[in-house]
Amino acid sequence: MKKLIYTALLLFGLAASLFLFNKDKTDNLKETKKKPNEWFYSQRAFPFSDINYEAYQKSLDQAKALKAVNKSRNRYFEWEFAGPVNIGGRVSAVALNPVDPSIFYIGAASGGVFKTIDSGLSWEAIFDEQPSLSIGDIALAPSNPDVIYVGTGEANAGGGSVSYDGLGVFRSDDAGASWAHLGLDESGSIGRLAIHPQNPDICYVAAMGRMFSKNNQRGIFKTIDGGQTWQQMLYINDSTGAIDIVINPLNPETIYAAMWERIRRPDERIYGGPSCGIYRSFDGGESWQELTEGLPSGSPNTGRIGITISPSDPAVLYSIYADKEGYFDGVYKSTNFGDTWTHTNDAALNNMYSSYGW
Repeated sequence: MKKLIYTALLLFGLAASLFLFNKDKTDNLKETKKKPNEWFYSQRAFPFSDINYEAYQKSLDQAKALKAVNKSRNRYFEWEFAGPVNIGGRVSAVALNPVDPSIFYIGAASGGVFKTIDSGLSWEAIFDEQPSLSIGDIALAPSNPDVIYVGTGEANAGGGSVSYDGLGVFRSDDAGASWAHLGLDESGSIGRLAIHPQNPDICYVAAMGRMFSKNNQRGIFKTIDGGQTWQQMLYINDSTGAIDIVINPLNPETIYAAMWERIRRPDERIYGGPSCGIYRSFDGGESWQELTEGLPSGSPNTGRIGITISPSDPAVLYSIYADKEGYFDGVYKSTNFGDTWTHTNDAALNNMYSSYGW
């Protein structure tokens, strides 16, 4: 009997050692894959921990000026695109024209904004002359779809890839033919834009802030004059930004915001924490209340949050949670404007993020 117990314990110990060895090997492999991109960023930030964005802006302006000079010098030459082709990247935003569904826009993580007027059969790059091609979100005004807001800076935090900060918000009043820079240059990355359903000059920006450093230009910002001025409406702390925002379509003074605690450094990644949560305002952002009843509020394990509202019944909202490691953590539903939430039957969604829910 003792021999059997000893053998069983020995086998258990071997199995546990094997599991821990493989887990450590997998974790090390994950970290190794991140190294090239961390080095890529650190090289450009050296000798500081963060890239000098004023110098970055100057270099963009210089490149634009040189491009204009070269274009004038080579006006007699015709150029033909030689490739490479069919190399895809991340699509970080999609916006559909509410009047004509054959017209829609996509934003690329590092490639600008593209427009189609034939349901995707052909595309036109409409943002290439702007100083930032890293796109966080695109929003069309429901009352006038020719008015487009673009938030630059991809908000996806990145794991084995590099996500670039942007240079604020841009607006077009002619369906993308021309653009105006509206500011919020220090907002870093923008998770979502939400435009008032009746007034295209009222827009909310969910700003995540700088990815690799703490700053206070994060949270919810609002303009009531088409982007001429901005007011910070919700701020939690210097490492927690806003990743999502929705407006009640029948009562636009009611808005909901999802906040995400996130800082990435070359040697550290914080993709969640107790500051993550959902907030509600009944007065256009003047005051806020955190919604906690039935939600994983205040947990150090909470990560990225998404939120949406039913267009036909604004009392109904859904939120989706990831944990701080990037794994799926649940879908929640409210039927009373966010007062209380219930965890839905979401077992079929388990592991849908793998570990990439950021």
